[in-house]
Amino acid sequence: MSAAGISAVIPTLDGAATLPPLLAALRRARERLPLEIVAIDSGSRDATPGLLREAGARVLDLGGEPFGHGRTRNRAIAAAEGEIVVLLTQDVEPVSDTWLDGLLAAVTEPNVAGAFGRQVPRGASPPEQYLAERNYGSSPRAITRADVRRFGPGATLFSSAFGALRRAAWREHPLPDIVMSEDQGWARAVLEAGWELRYVPEAEVYHGHRLSLARAFRRNFDSGSSLAALRLAGGAWRAGAAHVARELEWIGRRHGLGAVPGALLYEAVRLAGFQCGRLERFLPGAVGRLLGEAPRA
Repeated sequence: MSAAGISAVIPTLDGAATLPPLLAALRRARERLPLEIVAIDSGSRDATPGLLREAGARVLDLGGEPFGHGRTRNRAIAAAEGEIVVLLTQDVEPVSDTWLDGLLAAVTEPNVAGAFGRQVPRGASPPEQYLAERNYGSSPRAITRADVRRFGPGATLFSSAFGALRRAAWREHPLPDIVMSEDQGWARAVLEAGWELRYVPEAEVYHGHRLSLARAFRRNFDSGSSLAALRLAGGAWRAGAAHVARELEWIGRRHGLGAVPGALLYEAVRLAGFQCGRLERFLPGAVGRLLGEAPRA
């Protein structure tokens, strides 16, 4: 592997509060791995650019272009040099110093396009804890074309928050330029082309969300819009209802019955956002820009 055999790619925006543990872990990883750090910043007004440069990162900027989950990452990947690209978000924190080892081993297996690790939902709200534990369980998985049909809660295909991809697969299938869920779109494309993916639970980072109701609606509006565009939102009502029933039972056991009403309200808002997002193609563009969180043309 060359001196730049592995590239860590991080989109950033005002991440000074969460970046230090990740950058410290990347500095330690560079002591034993041929690793470069490439950040692409969306105009941070805090200490983010300085922290990145202090950690030895190459910092790109959007040059006036709007952020796009797939488009912006593609630009950073194209500028990076590694044949293996580790995709990270600015708010993940590695659990141990072996956090990259399993991902790198998996993504160098023959015919494997990418691998993703476990996200431990520290600090997340109860509904987001449940979703993370469903999506990122304790059992490893080899993911193939057949798994596209089983996509849904508990059967995620890949994650750009903490995953690694092979540049050869990315050259054939860049991340799609869609509102959100670019990682699921990329996964579907490589799986249908005959590649495989791996879920590696021993590779762990802390990553959890505690969202307001308004933000939960907006994020799930984006998710519904993107998954509908990818034709991955079929049966969402049925799958969503089953997911909520299991979630409420889990929350009652884990957090007590007093946490159930709040979780039910959260899920009602989240599901409403998702279902509205599925219909975005029928709405005026201004409505999508109002209801969604991610930038739109």
